[in-house]
Amino acid sequence: MADLSDKLQTGHIAPGKLGSGRPFGKFETAAPVLPERAENGDSVSEFAAGIFTSQAIKGYPLTHILAASDRSAVFKALDPVMDRPVAVKAMRPYPGRAGAVEEFFSLAGSIARLRCPGVARGLDAGRSPGAFYLVYEFVSGETLAAKMARRQSGKLTEKEAARLVRALAEVLRNLFEAGHPHGNLKPANVILADGGKPFLTDIAFAWTMAWPDDAGAFLAKPDFLPPERLAGELNIDIRGDLYSLGAMWFWLLLGRAVFPADQETAGLEAAAAEGGADGPDPLAALLKRRDRKAPTARALDANISDDTSKLIQWLLEKNRDARPRTPREFLRRLASHPLLAEEGGGMAEAGEAGTEMDAETEAGLDATQ
Repeated sequence: MADLSDKLQTGHIAPGKLGSGRPFGKFETAAPVLPERAENGDSVSEFAAGIFTSQAIKGYPLTHILAASDRSAVFKALDPVMDRPVAVKAMRPYPGRAGAVEEFFSLAGSIARLRCPGVARGLDAGRSPGAFYLVYEFVSGETLAAKMARRQSGKLTEKEAARLVRALAEVLRNLFEAGHPHGNLKPANVILADGGKPFLTDIAFAWTMAWPDDAGAFLAKPDFLPPERLAGELNIDIRGDLYSLGAMWFWLLLGRAVFPADQETAGLEAAAAEGGADGPDPLAALLKRRDRKAPTARALDANISDDTSKLIQWLLEKNRDARPRTPREFLRRLASHPLLAEEGGGMAEAGEAGTEMDAETEAGLDATQ
């Protein structure tokens, strides 16, 4: 990449490529107070605390920690030049991965070029000491994970879930037809904006995905990842996003993951640490999960209709060739679902208001029962 030296020297993508490359300037802000928890309830990791207290993202004063893990963190920040809030995701580099820098800036550039309804826009990217970062437009709202955590039942009704899945599939269709899969679809990466419109954030970097690093630490939670990812494939494919959509639909209806944590999947890092070189293989449980057939939703809850259960099972096929080939193919089948067919209107075209949920579904998500 011709401009890679500029990126490495300045810490920003060269002007005209993705971000402005602008310096911090003379903008002044009060020193932030480190919170005990991130806004989504996560414990503030050492990584997140270090970035936040040192204000390590040049040019973007960090004001809130939105989410945090050992390997990444999401912050609310201020763009002092444009006088607007932005979201900043900071990530540790993948340890020892050849070509990681080039890969990061290549994907960051493709994200910035996206103009896709329902997807938070990429605005800037760069390097700071100990982290890569990507700056997104800030979407005001609440994550789907947080909304569901506030519901006493932890579930949606079948109709509410079908409507939300339709809205998410329409965003995936827009993204796919813009030439870019998501790669890390999960409730924490869905923001329900004011008015109920779902936005997708955190388009995945292949090198930050499911496969463990050299220390056995997993770079993403596997609950919503497709089986091909658990096999170590880094090839991002829209059919993997559709599997993740099916896993989310299952979770919305049943209040649990397709393969919930149990003795096979819990404490993998701890098992590796305790076992040492000759101890339990931390990958064994994930590989076993990869090869297991997903249970049907109806088998676990007889109140779920056969129509819904079959659609979920189609999305959760182990062989990605057996899943819908595209979001549009899935939406055509979903449009005939008895709970949705009566609403008419078919599929909304890309860019139209079809990605917005109706008031009834939005009210259901806000309910506490």
